[in-house]
Amino acid sequence: MEEKTDWKTWLLPLLTEDMRQALAPLSLPDATELRLRLGKPMEVVTPQGSRLLYAPNGRPMLREGEQEQLLCAFCNHAQYAWEREIQQGFLTLKGGGRVGITGRIAAETGAPAAITGFCIRILRPVVGCGEEVLPALLVEGRLRPTLLYSAPGCGKTTLLRDIVRLVSDGRCGAVPHRVGVVDERFEIAGEGGAVFDLGDRTDVLSGVGKGEGLLRLLATMGPQVLAADELNLASDVAAVLEAKSRGVTVLCTAHGGTFQELLHREGMQHLLAARTFERYVRLVGCGRVDEVRDEEGERL
Repeated sequence: MEEKTDWKTWLLPLLTEDMRQALAPLSLPDATELRLRLGKPMEVVTPQGSRLLYAPNGRPMLREGEQEQLLCAFCNHAQYAWEREIQQGFLTLKGGGRVGITGRIAAETGAPAAITGFCIRILRPVVGCGEEVLPALLVEGRLRPTLLYSAPGCGKTTLLRDIVRLVSDGRCGAVPHRVGVVDERFEIAGEGGAVFDLGDRTDVLSGVGKGEGLLRLLATMGPQVLAADELNLASDVAAVLEAKSRGVTVLCTAHGGTFQELLHREGMQHLLAARTFERYVRLVGCGRVDEVRDEEGERL
């Protein structure tokens, strides 16, 4: 498996001088998040834990007045173009990251009126991470309807991305598939739809809700596989059922530390009863597959 580790190249130029100086000499190839809180040190999160970094002389890393500077850099100096995303509390970075925003919310706009922090998620592909599990998800070379689930931070999106690439290009025993991807928050394909390799037969619809996006792709692109991240609304479930009724394979993710927890999520019992998914894949830590279940929820 090949993992990109050059996140500093695109992220450091967006940060303040103190942040750059603190991060530049450190070897952090597996960093997953940077957390900036007003008046606090910077927290660097890795799979092994986290560490705190201070500005010179023990000063806080994010100080009053720097929030707008960072927001402007994250928006590529075009905040007006990101108004919708800012209202939803996040931004997507071109290099492969997503920025969550905290602070006081303005009642009239729903956007942060006084920013107090940022959570920068470092998105990276792990090319090849789907190769081991994919054969268990195929029947005569065709992808079975599959749901990937885990607790947060266990690599669901990373595995989804690689499976899309593999089936789109017809690798690891799969025949080539036309794949439609709904990338609501730009985390699967990246900002602009072309940061990460999703295969040569994949079409991406970005910045739209999953339920609406799935139905749009069904109506306009003739996909053989539809993929989306984090099913969580009744409209998402309805769109998945519509895809099933049209004979289109669905590949999705959802939160759930165990299979029992998964079934407590909205609509999941209905999807199980309808045998919507033929494979349920549970991940534990950094995209590792723990178990695979069939359409009835029985372990294979």
